[in-house]
Amino acid sequence: MPKYQMYFDTTAGEHRGNVEIDEQETLAGVLNDILLELRLDHGRVLKGEGEPQVSWSGDLLDLNCALPEQGVHPNDVLRVSTRSIIG
Repeated sequence: MPKYQMYFDTTAGEHRGNVEIDEQETLAGVLNDILLELRLDHGRVLKGEGEPQVSWSGDLLDLNCALPEQGVHPNDVLRVSTRSIIG
């Protein structure tokens, strides 16, 4: 299974981790599990309020598409943060 490097913007600062995501899986299908593991294994949560978002090379990724469909390759670096909700 391909591994990707993910940087998480957490309340305790930036956290780097390696995550395995199957080529057919979408981020929408695995992101909640990844964030749960981040919280349970490392005691960290994303900074801010709102929905999680994932970016790669400065572009936001579509959470409903597989990473290879968006041009993302194994070992690429992804950033996970929250999308601000403006009330």
